[in-house]
Amino acid sequence: MAPKADGGRKISANFAVFIITFLVFTTLVVFAVLLFLSYENMYNNLVVKVINGTDTVGHNLASDITSLTSMQPGEFRYTMDNDGSENFKNSRIVDRFVNSEIYRESGSIYFVDKDGRILSRNSREFEAEDSLAVKEGTGRNSYLADEDVLSLIRQAEKDGKAGSSSQKPRSVTSTYCTKVSGTPYFILVKNYETTMDTFTEYINVIFVPAMIAMVISIILYAVFVYLSLMPIKEISRAIASVAEGDFSVRVSRRFSVPEDYSSFAVSSEFTEMGMTVNNMIESLENAERDREMFISSIAHDIRTPLTSINGFVTAMTDGTIPPEKHDHYLMLIKQQSDRIRTLVTQMTEASSLSHVDPKMMEDFNISDMINDIIDNLEAQLSNKDITIIKSLDPGPGITAYGEAQQLCRVIINIITNAIKFTPQGGSIKVSTTSEPRNKRIMIQVEDSGAGVEESKRKRIFESFYKADPSRKVEGFGLGLYICKQILAAHGQTISCEDGTELGGARFVFYFPFPPEKQG
Repeated sequence: MAPKADGGRKISANFAVFIITFLVFTTLVVFAVLLFLSYENMYNNLVVKVINGTDTVGHNLASDITSLTSMQPGEFRYTMDNDGSENFKNSRIVDRFVNSEIYRESGSIYFVDKDGRILSRNSREFEAEDSLAVKEGTGRNSYLADEDVLSLIRQAEKDGKAGSSSQKPRSVTSTYCTKVSGTPYFILVKNYETTMDTFTEYINVIFVPAMIAMVISIILYAVFVYLSLMPIKEISRAIASVAEGDFSVRVSRRFSVPEDYSSFAVSSEFTEMGMTVNNMIESLENAERDREMFISSIAHDIRTPLTSINGFVTAMTDGTIPPEKHDHYLMLIKQQSDRIRTLVTQMTEASSLSHVDPKMMEDFNISDMINDIIDNLEAQLSNKDITIIKSLDPGPGITAYGEAQQLCRVIINIITNAIKFTPQGGSIKVSTTSEPRNKRIMIQVEDSGAGVEESKRKRIFESFYKADPSRKVEGFGLGLYICKQILAAHGQTISCEDGTELGGARFVFYFPFPPEKQG
């Protein structure tokens, strides 16, 4: 079975690593895609801007020339040459518009006829990529040489307008041709824009800030993970030390005390875990100490009667004890044997009291039970001249529910324990209080003894623990442990406090109410 468990852990660990790697990789891919889409969007906006700008300039310029020449017909006219071609006359108005400040910065502008002869053009100096190819000649003897442009003129002659565009990794080019209404002439606009400005803007505005943000996020994430792993490493270190047998180690205060704010990155869950680990180590340390004490106690409590038995038997067999005294020493041997049997019985019971038999659960009157117990302990109380003070709740809460014999044993053990530690002529008070809200009965047993030190109040309920290591008080240290086990099986608790009336120790424990009957 062990190899399967190891294999399962390995698979789980590998799967966790795969999931984390996949999430990180997916995040980087999504980040890269978003950066690409951001640049693509800026590039597309540039394309749209260039194309729309070229179309708008060509349309507006053609409209302006048409409207103004119709208002001044004498300024704009053309005739037919002898060979049948139109002869453009007087280009002052056209030159004025083509080279106006409104259109001057909008690219290369050409005023041409249907054959591509250049009648006017703006005088701005453009890059080679921004100008149209021209045949040899100057002025009105120049012709456009690009067949693609000439095809746009022919298409515009047919449809009224035409346009084309091309995109390259480093540039966007748009050419637009529109016919000047009422004339046989055309406006050609070519705009060429490099993507360098767009790319620079993308780098400065989006890419660099995004990369800086990503680097900062990674650094912050790494720092956060490191700070988050610190308590885990600290807790692992403590557990590893405990595994090696060192019970003195503890998780650092800043990882185990909620009020310590020296490590702001530690979550409350880790602090709670640190506290739990420290409590666990403390319990293990106490358990180890109890184990040593248990071995010592068992060795002492068994060795003493065995030594006596062995001594008596030896003395009887070698004749040291005469035959007429054998009956007396046999009785002593029986007493020591009974002591060993009692110890073994209590150890066996202590390990089997954490569960109750549902068939043995019943209702019982707690006041009657306490009165009977006190009557049965009358001899022990009289021997020490101890006064019993009773303050029993007369209300409906006097009826309790549980395994009566076991709960009776709890009261007997607590009162017997109080008798042991109450001085001659002292007092013991037994009181009950009904708690209908919590559906339980509170029982208090207070004595006038020396009390229990605060540091020992929790430990006295541990097995084989004795508050008085000098063993001046008889017992095996199992009585209170048995009480705790019985009450835990009934879902109840027990604690030791300072007495408020008699000044000694006060034991507070609870019995449950009977369950509500279903109507």
